[in-house]
Amino acid sequence: MNLKDTLVHIDNRPTCDSRLGAAIQLAMQQQSQLTGLYVIPHPHFVAHQRNSQELADKARQHFEQATTAAGLDSEWICIDSHKSGLNVPNALNLHAHYRDLLVVSQTDEEAPDRTIPDNLPEKAVLGSGRPVLIVPYAGTFNHDYKRILLAWRGGPESARALHDAMPILRKGEQVKVISVQGRGGDVAYQSHEADICKHMARYQLPLACEKRLIGDLSIGDMLLNRCAELGTDLLIMGATSQSRRGYQTLGETGQHLLKYMTAPVLMSH
Repeated sequence: MNLKDTLVHIDNRPTCDSRLGAAIQLAMQQQSQLTGLYVIPHPHFVAHQRNSQELADKARQHFEQATTAAGLDSEWICIDSHKSGLNVPNALNLHAHYRDLLVVSQTDEEAPDRTIPDNLPEKAVLGSGRPVLIVPYAGTFNHDYKRILLAWRGGPESARALHDAMPILRKGEQVKVISVQGRGGDVAYQSHEADICKHMARYQLPLACEKRLIGDLSIGDMLLNRCAELGTDLLIMGATSQSRRGYQTLGETGQHLLKYMTAPVLMSH
């Protein structure tokens, strides 16, 4: 079954072009409707509120021209943050609940934007309840996702990521699965003979599998290295969470990849 309903965050930042391009290519592959969601920022965050609607109209025109050229069915949603009481993460998460997948951009820490929180990708992964495709803010990528790397460590997050990504995996030409054991050991990794590749082979995927014990490198760096070595188009992983000072945040590996990703990453929580 394909992903039939995709949501992409639209704004006026330079990263919107690569994000929209990735969403369009995935929607074409999956024969999906593509919905663009734009949030008019609260007046507190903009100097000239009278220009906000003009910027929204410009973004809509660009979105509709791009989706029409691609031959996609599309929908446009514009939310006024001041009137609705919804900020960007809340609006995206709310509408992602009614879609199959959400597309956002990696945060460019060197180009801050007061209207977009720096932790938007993290909030989307933790709050959308859907797989989230994060597109790097820099670089050019092949978004047909033929060479895919799946990071597997067992547990509900890994299982969720595999299930969520199956429509994409079934379109892949090379699917590499890395089963990872961390420095401190992993009881689940050693306590049974279950092999995720045995399960995935039932879908007749073009599989290659390996097991890795983490040495001096962190899991995040190991995955980034393997992406570079394999020429990976897409990294798929389950995203764990942790509680810090009463707030839920992504685990160490998820945070590391959001900061240093060198290829698109699909995360499920």
